[in-house]
Amino acid sequence: MAVDYKSFNNGNQVVTPVDVSRKWWLMDNDTEMAQSIVGACTSLANGDAKRQTQYQISARLYGNSNIMGVNGLSFSKIQSTQTTLKDRVSYNVIQSCVDTLISKLTKNKPKPAFVTSGASWKVQRKAKQLDKFVDGIFYENDIYKLTTQVLKDVLVFGSGVVHVFEHESRCKFERVIPSEIYVDQMESFYGFPRQMHRVKNVDRGVLLAMYPEQKDDILSAQAAVIDTTGTFQNIADQITIVESWHLESGKDAGDGLHTLAIDRKILFKEKYTKRFFPFAFMNWSDRLYGFWGQGLAEQIQNIQLEINKILWVIQRSMHLAGTFKVFLEHGSKIVKEHISNDIGVIINYTGTPPQYVTPQIVPPEVYAHLGTLKNQAFEQAGISQLSANSQKPAGLNSGKALREFNDIETERFMAAGHAYERYFIDIAKLAIDCVKDIFDREKSYPVSAPGKKFLETLDWKQIRLEDDEYTLKIYPVSRLPSDPAGQLQTITEYIQAGFITPRAGRRLLDFPDLERAEDLSNSPEEWLHKVIEEMVDDGKVYHPEPDDDLPLAREMSLQYLAFAKTQGAPEEHLQILRDFISEVDQLQQMAIEGAQMAQMAQQQLALPQAAPMATPTSELVPNVPAA
Repeated sequence: MAVDYKSFNNGNQVVTPVDVSRKWWLMDNDTEMAQSIVGACTSLANGDAKRQTQYQISARLYGNSNIMGVNGLSFSKIQSTQTTLKDRVSYNVIQSCVDTLISKLTKNKPKPAFVTSGASWKVQRKAKQLDKFVDGIFYENDIYKLTTQVLKDVLVFGSGVVHVFEHESRCKFERVIPSEIYVDQMESFYGFPRQMHRVKNVDRGVLLAMYPEQKDDILSAQAAVIDTTGTFQNIADQITIVESWHLESGKDAGDGLHTLAIDRKILFKEKYTKRFFPFAFMNWSDRLYGFWGQGLAEQIQNIQLEINKILWVIQRSMHLAGTFKVFLEHGSKIVKEHISNDIGVIINYTGTPPQYVTPQIVPPEVYAHLGTLKNQAFEQAGISQLSANSQKPAGLNSGKALREFNDIETERFMAAGHAYERYFIDIAKLAIDCVKDIFDREKSYPVSAPGKKFLETLDWKQIRLEDDEYTLKIYPVSRLPSDPAGQLQTITEYIQAGFITPRAGRRLLDFPDLERAEDLSNSPEEWLHKVIEEMVDDGKVYHPEPDDDLPLAREMSLQYLAFAKTQGAPEEHLQILRDFISEVDQLQQMAIEGAQMAQMAQQQLALPQAAPMATPTSELVPNVPAA
């Protein structure tokens, strides 16, 4: 039963009337503030019933479930209404489109990058470490798994939400069901509300651990989940909490507030000076006005309902007319018992013989209409049925053809892909802000950043940058095609065009079944990358060894030297690299002299000389020396 927010009459429970127009964030009395927050949320919930109903419809269409609502209490009632077997044929085009789009959009994993402009070498080095630091936060929170779940919310409900918050002095991410968030429709007409509320059920024991000083209020709070009508009984001890934020009206206005209320009591209250909410939002399709987006499930729900109706017609037609008929003329002397399904049966008759007729069960136009509806649904989603079925078009066998087909289909999701990438920027900004708050109190915030083969520990106190020292951009982890054929084709073309060397192409392939061989082949280059970067970045001193790949070491060192000079690296670091290059030259000269002396000694002994071997060539690229 809906609560009347004017009299707060919910069944037999009557609550003290509250004027919801009062500004809860300006109240001094905690009891009045809690009552005003509850009144505001109840008012917003009543005015937001259309959005909640659409969420319920979309969740039903995607999950093929008789979902009673989009909260924990309603979800528990599914068990009492859901049957084990369905008696209707269904084709869930919404689920097929949503799952296909999730697979396509999550192929590339966006990675935030901190870009500086005209900064010193010290700031640039910090920005490079900040990239790794954010990678560590994402790794700690398993961000790509989380955003895959949130992307499903985006497609089904229209909006996806990630909450960035502090828990036990660590920055944490959590998925938020959009039905838990309430904003005022008038206030958010242009998409920028000034206050936001989150209504959620939380375990009573968790709240007791978080706020032990509020033990009496938490223990006396009414349970949120009481379900005695369904066959699936609830045993959870949860209570409803309302977390509210109000942004400052202006600089130093002092009216920003963050509160946590239960059962008309304030558990937590603090000044809120930030200019944003601790949530990252992503919409599938922005509406003309308002805060919430439109989901794919809502866009094609009418097509899904029409498909369901057509399938019901086909099923009933099969049931009623899906068999042959026997026509017997009146007066024919035929024993009906002789008409059976036995093989080789003999039917005696006098007069007109029986006629077997198999009528057309379903007109072809019905199947044609069904196929048209399916195509319309996939066209609305911007994908092909071949993609949904994990099939490639006939005749596309080469890596280049597959790559071009994938690019053409991906252009349809360009706007969605950009929104997905911006989503990671918003999460990264919120994470950095959360880390700063924890660091100001703890004076340290270490993070383990994942590398290719190891974890690197970074602390915020070593790499912190001010907001005006960098620009946050997003880049996909890989621009290469995901399929092996397209990946090999692209890398081969880059090698043939001279954009990369065969050695670099071998590193880019990174096929799992060749990982061990590739690691061994790339180990000399990986080692040189490590030591040269530490010389340039940290000023560490390394000396080349005779068994190093000296020509490669000299080539890479010169490249790093030129790059470090353009970026303003410290002169003492550059000199360390110059000394390294000089030592490489000395070792090469010693190797040449040693070879010459060996040749002279061999000539003196008049030993027969072996014929020189031909220069090996790359099987991947003809006429190119193997690297």
